[in-house]
Amino acid sequence: MEKDKRVVRAFNFELGKVFNILDGLPSNSKKYTWLCTICKKPLFYNEELDCFLHKGEKDFFFEPETLEHKTMKAYWYVMFPRFNQIFSKKIEHRIGDQIADVYFELKNGKKVVIECQNSQISKRKLIERTKNYTHKDIYTLWIFNGHGTCVSYKKNPQNEEGIGVLGMEKRVHSLYGGRIYYMNVSGRNIVDSPYALHFSSFFEHKKSDYNYLGYNKYYKDKRSAVLSRIPSYKILCIEVKGYKLARFTDKHVSVLCTEEIISTITQICKQGLLEGKNYSDKLEIPLKLIISHLKDRYGLQLPSLLLKKSQKIMKVNIEKIFDENYGINDIVTVLISDYV
Repeated sequence: MEKDKRVVRAFNFELGKVFNILDGLPSNSKKYTWLCTICKKPLFYNEELDCFLHKGEKDFFFEPETLEHKTMKAYWYVMFPRFNQIFSKKIEHRIGDQIADVYFELKNGKKVVIECQNSQISKRKLIERTKNYTHKDIYTLWIFNGHGTCVSYKKNPQNEEGIGVLGMEKRVHSLYGGRIYYMNVSGRNIVDSPYALHFSSFFEHKKSDYNYLGYNKYYKDKRSAVLSRIPSYKILCIEVKGYKLARFTDKHVSVLCTEEIISTITQICKQGLLEGKNYSDKLEIPLKLIISHLKDRYGLQLPSLLLKKSQKIMKVNIEKIFDENYGINDIVTVLISDYV
């Protein structure tokens, strides 16, 4: 087998089955006997590289550091201190059995690691690294190259419907409260400066002459992506679900969208008063009318989901009615006095 190829699958002699690193390995992986699925020769698990190597192989025979990874590290080594008060900074800093891509000690005493991810990493390995840093009282910020091999579907700083998202990305999205940070790098060039994406469920309307109920098909492995700009690289150190994490000061896109939904409904209610409605009246608003004001900024799925589920949006109910063409529409009913 060629030594410059990543070995991610191996046969576990004791358990009698093949494991793929991207799907997760059993705990205490080093205690098992691993065999190559192609040449049947012994392998060992390299924790630092998160891969299997053949016995006798040296690390330098295996996948050298990419130029994109170097570019990402250099970017944050220079940019992070411009927005945060730091005491010291290091690149490729060894912390126990891990090597942090970029390491900072802040003047307030907190320690921050930026993990720049360009190549594939398993969800298990990502969580393990984050947990190890947490145990050492270090806050971790994960940033991914949206055009790198760490993602299955290229990410861009724009709203997109039906894009593929790996389990690893979903996990990070959950840890960071509904956001994941990307930057797009090619060689030494920063194609897109850092940005955040919010992922929500993706539904596609099934167009059919007999689809009177407006049935939507849900895609389990696809998501709707909404862009959220990062206003500053000033860091916030937070603790979530037992993990110490660092994130930027960007406002959550769901909060921004909710604020704009309320503003839109308020304007519609004010227009209703001008047309002769009373403050105590209920007002029926087509869901698609509200979304039409928001779709360019937040896409179609997020406003719809928030209108149906958010308790911060005052509404009487949402019901479905048929229009003159036997199509079905969602109607949002509100009290004008709640908004004006």
